[in-house]
Amino acid sequence: MKKRKLFGCLLLIIAMISMISMLTACENAEPAQSPKPAESAKPTENVQQTEVPKISFKAGTYTANVYGYLSNLNVETTFSDTEITSIKVTEQKETPELFALVEAQVPAQIIENQSLAVDTVTGATISSMALVNAVTDCAEQAGGDVKALRANKIEKKPGADEEYTTDVVVVGLGASGYMAAHNAAIEGSKVMAIEKGAALAVSNGLKVSGPFAIDTPVLQEKNSKLTVDKAFYHMMDYSHWSVNATLVRRCLETSKLAVTQLMDMGYQFKEADFRFETPFKGEYGGFHLILNPLSERVSIWEKTLKEDNVDVMFNTTGKKLIMDGDKVVGVEAQKKDGTKVTIHADSVILATGGFIGNKQMIAENFSGVTINAAGGSLSTGDGINMAVEAGAVLDKTFGICGSEYGGTNTKATRSAKQDKYDQNTAFKFGVYGGLYVDAQGSRFMNEGLMVDYPMSFGSESIIRNSPYYAIVDQTYVDAMKTQGLYLYTKEKGAPDNWTIGNYYKEKILTNLDADLEEGIAQGWVYKADTIQELGKFFGIEDLQATVDAYNKCCEDGVDAQFGKEAMYLSEIKDGPFYIVQNQFSGWSTIGGVRVDESLRALNDGNKAIPGLYVVGSDAGSLFCTPYYDIPGSFYGLAIDSGTIAGKEAAAYSKIK
Repeated sequence: MKKRKLFGCLLLIIAMISMISMLTACENAEPAQSPKPAESAKPTENVQQTEVPKISFKAGTYTANVYGYLSNLNVETTFSDTEITSIKVTEQKETPELFALVEAQVPAQIIENQSLAVDTVTGATISSMALVNAVTDCAEQAGGDVKALRANKIEKKPGADEEYTTDVVVVGLGASGYMAAHNAAIEGSKVMAIEKGAALAVSNGLKVSGPFAIDTPVLQEKNSKLTVDKAFYHMMDYSHWSVNATLVRRCLETSKLAVTQLMDMGYQFKEADFRFETPFKGEYGGFHLILNPLSERVSIWEKTLKEDNVDVMFNTTGKKLIMDGDKVVGVEAQKKDGTKVTIHADSVILATGGFIGNKQMIAENFSGVTINAAGGSLSTGDGINMAVEAGAVLDKTFGICGSEYGGTNTKATRSAKQDKYDQNTAFKFGVYGGLYVDAQGSRFMNEGLMVDYPMSFGSESIIRNSPYYAIVDQTYVDAMKTQGLYLYTKEKGAPDNWTIGNYYKEKILTNLDADLEEGIAQGWVYKADTIQELGKFFGIEDLQATVDAYNKCCEDGVDAQFGKEAMYLSEIKDGPFYIVQNQFSGWSTIGGVRVDESLRALNDGNKAIPGLYVVGSDAGSLFCTPYYDIPGSFYGLAIDSGTIAGKEAAAYSKIK
């Protein structure tokens, strides 16, 4: 019996040894050919899905209405008993070129993954989230478990590392980056460009009104008297020579070439007087109004980059410059899914648009004030920070190019963006030149400057005191509803040549009552029967004393404190009274990397860092604060600097 048991054990041991040998052989063998995927399989695009929760719905189609970036979105969502089956946007007035990306990507992600935790479109985050919120509303109506839908996370899986070699790499495809890529390419360089946004349409450089430029074909046809000298010396006087004068002059001299290149691409321009005060208008005008609609501009950029053979990678963010000693020899970047990208290049051009979208950098440079992005917020200081890490130094001037359209508030759904878009008209009080007070209830500026010079020195005091508060009475509200700013101010003595007045002729705030009520409901407007009560809502003390002193100025017709023109003086005496909390918003930051006249980044010894160029809002030596009082100067200097840097980087690549 014992022998049988022993024999059985031996057989078991032999079998186990044989099995282990077979497994080892399998591990060391050549892999078999992978089976072909089924035809119905869909690529995951480096995304790992968690297990889809089983959720039940009341089958049917439901409708939700939410506010997006510029307009309301009407969304229809259809459910079966267990799934979201269809999402349709039936009405919206968002930016068409951007919302097309949202419509193409967000509903498909939600349906495919049965999840509300989907990716937004980079550069169209607010519109993307609005669409998600609308589907969420519909899911709640259908009795679905919204919490479970949000918990169904879609995990990103980075792809294999990617590595490239080129002559010039441009980081950021805004106005300056686009022109840099184009000019490097036409000089014979092989060019790559990486862009954080999902498409060209996210660029603020495509949405601007136009550039300031000199001696262009447009101005030659008009026989303009504007010269480089006249513009240059004005800018030096205005900036007190605080900028790189050699660079600014070179940019002005390059402006003819930059605009001519845009015209050759298909841009159409018209010389026009801008809507607010500027030293250059009429026979000395230099503002070039772009006539092409946004869709045409996007097509022009796409066509030009394709013809230039520029390799573009979207949804890709620059992370770190590659160094070889003191030279910059490329950039490390990362795709939205986490894939690492390494680009070796003879030269790198940083064009990431400043840091208006970086709250930490805003707080560090503008401590204690609230500043919101008026345009896109993808500009988060990437280029500036990479340059500093590589040994570059910052120039000494920092500021903001402010928005001229009115105030903003993070509590509001319809902050001021542009007058052609839906916005709450109560924010107009932030640029109409009435009584403004700070958090202590004190006046702090000549408010009329915000009417006539809202982007330059008019906004400088606002930056220091954001949020600021506009105080109006019912009489003023009624006047803006029925007359508008132009007629009301003309009755108070506005001159016939009042520049901004012409812009406001047709702008009567007919929806003001509803807009004020919306602001009250959202918490950034308050209405009271007395001035004392009005101030309490925002914790403002001594508001009554300020209003009394201001009313005395209005009665006298003379602003003894700040010299505001009499046409902007209106008494605040007929209740009810309103207070509007305005937060300052800007198109772009001013300030960044110190550069020389060739846009080369400088180190702490004021020596150029080989292979590194910085343009547009990332360059700290182009702009002053307050922002220049020349409309179009930001866009103009952006395209000028990009043109110069593109050619310089290409030349450096050839001799390297």
